[in-house]
Order: sequence, then C-alpha cells, then structure tokens
Amino acid sequence: MSVERRGIFLFLIILMSALGLVASDICLPALPEMAIYFDCTQTEIQMSFSVFLLTLGICQLIYGTLADKFGRKKILVIGFSLFSVASLLCAFSTTLSEFIFCRALQAVGASVGSVLSRAIVADRFNRLEAVKVYTTTYPIVGLSPAIAPFVGGYLTYFFDWRATFCFMALFGILAVMLVMIFLVDKSKPLPDILLDVKETAAGANFSRELDSFNSSPKTFLENCTEIFRNMEFLGYAFIVCAGYAVFRCYTTESPFVFNKQGFVAEEIGYFYITLSMAYVCGNLAAKKLVTKLSIDKVLSIGMFFFVFGGLCLLTMALLYPENPLAIIIPMSFVVIGNGFLFPVGSAAAMSSVPMNFSGTASGLLGALQLILAALCVNWIGEMCGGQAFPMALYLISIIMFGLFSYLVVVLGSKIRYGLTR
Repeated sequence: MSVERRGIFLFLIILMSALGLVASDICLPALPEMAIYFDCTQTEIQMSFSVFLLTLGICQLIYGTLADKFGRKKILVIGFSLFSVASLLCAFSTTLSEFIFCRALQAVGASVGSVLSRAIVADRFNRLEAVKVYTTTYPIVGLSPAIAPFVGGYLTYFFDWRATFCFMALFGILAVMLVMIFLVDKSKPLPDILLDVKETAAGANFSRELDSFNSSPKTFLENCTEIFRNMEFLGYAFIVCAGYAVFRCYTTESPFVFNKQGFVAEEIGYFYITLSMAYVCGNLAAKKLVTKLSIDKVLSIGMFFFVFGGLCLLTMALLYPENPLAIIIPMSFVVIGNGFLFPVGSAAAMSSVPMNFSGTASGLLGALQLILAALCVNWIGEMCGGQAFPMALYLISIIMFGLFSYLVVVLGSKIRYGLTR
C-alpha cells in the first residue's frame, strides 16, 4: 500500500469515526448562550443533547443492515448529506422544538460514520491489519472531544452558536466528497492497496456475524434474548455504559457549572483538552498492559482510576465548588479509567458471547452505551442545576453502578461458573 493512499484511507476512517463525537461536543461551550437564545431552561436545552445521543444509539442497530443491502458507499453519501442539511437546519432554527428535531436528524446522519467505519475496515483488512488500523486511528479519534469544544468555543466567541453548526455542515460536505472520490465499495473489485479478506478466516467470521445479525427479525430478537441472558456480557457491557454515561453527563452539565463560576465560551473550550489527553494516556497504558496481564487485571486498574477519580471529584467539589481545577483534575483520573474500561471492557464483553452472536452483540453494546447515556443526560440538568457538588454526586452514583457491575456481575459470574480469562 502506498503511503499516500494509505494516508487518505486512514484520514477517511478517522473523519467517519469522529463525526458523531465532534457533532455532539462542538456546541458544548455554547449551551448557556443557546439557552438564552431559545428562552429556555438549562434542562430544556440539554434535552437536545440527550435526543442526539438517543437517536445515535438507535441508529447503531439500523445502518449495518442497510449498508449490507444497498452498499457502504451509497448509505454513507446519504447519511453524510443528511447530516450536512440537518446541521444547517439546526443553525437556522428559531424555536427549541425545531432545534431538537433537527438535532435528531443530525444524529441520524452522524451515526452512519461510526457504524460503517468499522464495517469498511473489516471488509478490507484481515485481523492483524485491522488492529494496526485501529491502533493508528483510535488515539486520534479520542482527541476529538477536546478539539471540538475548543473549536466551538472560539466559533461562538467570534460569531455565535450558529457558527458551530455551519462548521459541522462543511464537515459533512467534506466527508461526502471524500467518500465519493476515494471510497471503493466492497461489492466492487478492490484496488491493490487494500487487502481482500473474502477468503480469509477473518472474512469468513465477519460474514457469519452478518448472517446472524441480518438473517431475519425473528433471529435477531432470539439472539438478543440469548445475549441478555449472558450475565458476563451484561456485566462488562454495563461497565462500559457507566464510563460513557459519566463522560457524557459531565460534558453536558459542566459548561453550566463553569459558566456559573464566571467563565465564557472560549475559556470553557480549553477545559476539555486535559480530558482527551487523559483518555489517550489511559488507552495507551491499557494497550501496553494487556499484553502482560489478564484482561480482568487490566480492567481492575481502570476501575481503580475510575472510582478514585469519582471520589476525589466528590470531595473537591464539596470543598472548592468555585474552583474549576477542583473539577477538571479529578475528572482527568476518571477519564484515565475510561481509557482502560472502554477498549478492555468492550473486548471482554464481545469475547463472552458465541461467535455467531458477535454481530448482534456489537450492535447491542453500542446501542446500550448511547441510550443509557441519553437517559442519564436527560436527568442531570434538572437534578444538578449547574452546581458543582450536585453534579459530582450525580456522577459518583453512575460510577458506583459501574463498580457494582464489576464486583457483583462480572466477578460473581466467574466464581459461579468457574470462568477464567
């Protein structure tokens, strides 16, 4: 594979994977200003965020099937085009109800990237090459939650909140152009720079996974029922869900906390840079340790950071509620824990189900993350009201749920059935 063409392909995968994250986070510093514009409460403007996540989660279960039937390229072009149009509609919304509806449409378009980026890599590369692609792209994608609020803060400062959505419309147009020019659909002959895995074991496994997911609605429901009976899968899945819910609740509520502390949008944008750096550090540490330790030992290290950070956040928010560092530093420890929990917990959850259920389990895992996060985000504004300590108390309750899942469900199932990893 030539360096130039490989670089274009990797850039496309990064852009597709990061689109939903950037779209969800770029307007975070502008949330207080948006609440003023729409003449609504903090809880009401946060509802747009929970609707975005909920729609993103539901669509995780849809796009894979559509892409298998109609082709990756067509679905990507339609999805990204919808994303661009919806972003512009968000920018020119005049009422809160219009804005929330357009955010849902934006999420429908954005979700195509995260779902099909994984499918495209699986179409073209064997397992070893796919790992190389992911280890190259994931740390860069992990920086998007820091870059997006930073960019959004300055767009809001120099223009207003609408500029963030106009920027995302351009982002979507760029994605459409790159897909149309550079992406070769799996149904067409692949160029020599890509690896055809149709005859490999990895390709056969991928095909079986698609068959188990798409054979019929009845089979899909039966597979879901079987997976939900797997307590080990649920335990690992809920650990991942807890980590994601904590992060999303923090990013949704913290702009209002920082705003009440006296900070403006462009300043708030800086406060999320340390979180993405912390996540990348945790992710790289987990990648190194998983080659030396068992999955559960690495997971326990991540859980330690996760719980320790939460307890520090609760203590510091009580003692120093007006100091942003009392929130940012403890949350960095929480996010280091997430850097362990997300990849390791996801891998453990997927390996706990039979191979013929892998496709269904993957879709359920992604949907559970986003839907549960959306529900938690929907409640946090009303319960916390932009105050540091109530936010910390709310987050620690979710963290304790993750710890409960680890201690009771995961470890309990191993003791009960004598499972080892």
